[in-house]
Amino acid sequence: MDVARYLAARVQLVNRALAGHFPASRTRLRQAIRYSLLAGGKRIRPILTLAAAEVVGAPARLALPFACALEMIHTYSLVHDDLPAMDDDDLRRGRPTNHRVYGEGLAILVGDALLSEAFHVMACAGAVPARRRLAAVAEVAAAAGEEGMVGGQALDLAAEGHRTRLARVQEIHRRKTGALLRAAVRMGALIGGAPPSTLRRLTTYGEHVGLAFQIVDDILDAAGAPAADGHTDRALAKATYPATLGLEGARRSAVRERDAALAALRPLGPEANPLRAIATQIVTRADETSASAGRGFAAPRTPRARASARAMTREPHA
Repeated sequence: MDVARYLAARVQLVNRALAGHFPASRTRLRQAIRYSLLAGGKRIRPILTLAAAEVVGAPARLALPFACALEMIHTYSLVHDDLPAMDDDDLRRGRPTNHRVYGEGLAILVGDALLSEAFHVMACAGAVPARRRLAAVAEVAAAAGEEGMVGGQALDLAAEGHRTRLARVQEIHRRKTGALLRAAVRMGALIGGAPPSTLRRLTTYGEHVGLAFQIVDDILDAAGAPAADGHTDRALAKATYPATLGLEGARRSAVRERDAALAALRPLGPEANPLRAIATQIVTRADETSASAGRGFAAPRTPRARASARAMTREPHA
């Protein structure tokens, strides 16, 4: 399997579907929505949903509406997170943030529209049996709300400027970023009718991958990598892994989370190779930064994971 080709095809599939949900229009609100939603990005959340569905035998297109809904929710959170009342960022994905181009009021409405449309898209996905559809909607609602992403953002704001213990940093990361990534995996599995044992394994994978993703983001930000837009975590005095454990400790934590994610997939067959490759890619995003300091990440331990890692080195940045 050519993993790089798989991921590139999934990014293209998601991008086309997102553009179809919000076709070009002369209204300023629609232009502002498209400005942020179609600005590119790795599309890791929707790809996780598609890949998890395929693990349990469901075609990617069956899960596509739910994958797009997740990306809408993620984009709404970025637009709101960039606002002056939150992180007050000027750049997102190398471009001026939405409120810098369209104004704060319209940026707030962009987030409102994306969140509302996400649930509309899921509710109207008639090809998915109603019981599975309802389970998926409940999953993402919980992950995006007070007990998940929004609650994590509140904890993150409260922790700014304070010394934070590792347990609190983990809680912030698991909720602010990890909850939606975990939900992405679980939602794909639920849509595909995963048996309980497989759902448990995919849930464990999603939990560890979600934490690894945010730890690596913290590392990239602390190292001043090009991937970091806007104000740095240090400038905002954010609660992060590098601030709590140092860069080396954060790197070790990222590797542990990656290895735990890969271990959860061990009994699953080659259908899970895209998920293995994603876990590897998440951690190796920071390889260049680590190598420049003479400290690369440890290689994945299993032969299957190492094969996925080799394939991922051919992947163009999405």
